[in-house]
Amino acid sequence: VQTAEGALTEVHDMLNRMYSLAEQSANGTYENETDRAQLQKEVTQLKTEIDRIADSANFNGIQLLDGSLSGGSQVDNVAMDNSVAIKGVYTTAAAANTVDLRGLTTDDIGKSMDYTVTWTDGNGKQQTTTVKLTYQGDGTGAVSSTTSNNYFTDVNGNQYALSSTGTLTAAQVSDAIQASLKADKTFSDNFDITVTNNAFQFTARAEGSAGAQVISTGVSHNFSIGKNNPALAASMGDNATVTTAALDSMQKFDAGKLKVGAATDKLEDLQAKIFELDGHKFLIGTGLTNDQIKALGDDVTIISQDDDAIDNDDAKQIAAEVSRVTGMETKVYDTGAEPANSGISDTDILFTKDTLSLTGNSLTLQIGDTSDSFNQLNVAIKDCHVAALGISSLDIGTQSGAAAALDQIKDAINYVSDVRGTLGATQNRLDHTINNLSVMQENIQDAESTIRDTDIADEMMSYTKNNILIQSAQAMLAQANQVPQGVLQLLQ
Repeated sequence: VQTAEGALTEVHDMLNRMYSLAEQSANGTYENETDRAQLQKEVTQLKTEIDRIADSANFNGIQLLDGSLSGGSQVDNVAMDNSVAIKGVYTTAAAANTVDLRGLTTDDIGKSMDYTVTWTDGNGKQQTTTVKLTYQGDGTGAVSSTTSNNYFTDVNGNQYALSSTGTLTAAQVSDAIQASLKADKTFSDNFDITVTNNAFQFTARAEGSAGAQVISTGVSHNFSIGKNNPALAASMGDNATVTTAALDSMQKFDAGKLKVGAATDKLEDLQAKIFELDGHKFLIGTGLTNDQIKALGDDVTIISQDDDAIDNDDAKQIAAEVSRVTGMETKVYDTGAEPANSGISDTDILFTKDTLSLTGNSLTLQIGDTSDSFNQLNVAIKDCHVAALGISSLDIGTQSGAAAALDQIKDAINYVSDVRGTLGATQNRLDHTINNLSVMQENIQDAESTIRDTDIADEMMSYTKNNILIQSAQAMLAQANQVPQGVLQLLQ
């Protein structure tokens, strides 16, 4: 760390010198470009020296400033050996004059809708009647499409797509809704029909005006379940357009076929990351029932602009006429579905097995007495070549170039300052680590010395005791040996 920091000190000094030269070249004190070219020569030499230091600075053969210790990790291929069988994917989208299917037809939605029609004359009298709109239509529609939907993203950011090309047959495509109010008898010659957002309005015309006229279109019938519903529309020809809110997105998977096999890799919970829920791509068992789909009725108001009176017969002559839908385009989005009467079969997604490896390139220092991660310090040192500093194209040979070079050199100085700051922080940490280890070592030595001194004192006590016992025994034996000698002397 100290070696790298010392080398960067010189790099820092050279950058400061380059900044000073750029200031001289940019401030207009030189009258021609020749003088600035001389300044550029020194800048070129300084850049060369910075690269040389970055290539040569090492400690015990470990390169320090060439970027080999930048601490980055490289992720190769993701290990995946899994297959997913999709049982059915139902979804809808909508556009004008199209019907987009989600595996359900209007048979599942309902067969009729009631409207309350209110007629108000010029005298304020009102009369109401109920108009029942019914839906009918049969037939099939076909769509040729190529779809591609992204389902999975690996840790490299690669997206795996399931795509399908073919012709799909949609059941009862023409079971869309077409509704128009038909004026009959007395109303046929004296009012206009205006169809606007969710309401019919009949406006009585003055006497002498001829014909019933549809002014605008846009009647909406809303069917709603769930949330995030795209629109579903069917063309109604010249009379009106009936729009429904699309059914909620439905995606079904066969739980028995949904398999995520174990893969060998070096990342924990890799499968959980790859097969995380993205939106609702992996919803199992989502279903709809017919009684969840409701039809919302609207009120119709008829306003008379003159003083014509109305009677019960007038209002009752308003009727609803339902026509079949013809010439309608059908579209199916997000293939892979298996709804009723649809020719889409199960689709398998297969991932081949690759290997995953992570390699780090930072310098690891052992700062403790075990191999645990908390006793290891990773030191990362950024690349300090001129290209990494952003000054490889630095040119102060012109006044404008010198002015631009000032910002480049500032950025390079900040870059080196950041690297030096990191090394300084690491060095300070290592100083504290060394101090802590020194204290620990000293305390261990003191404890060992105390234990050793205690053991020696105990042994000395035992030795002294045993020595006294030996000497006492020897004295007793000496006394015992003197008794026979005394007897012998008496006998002599």
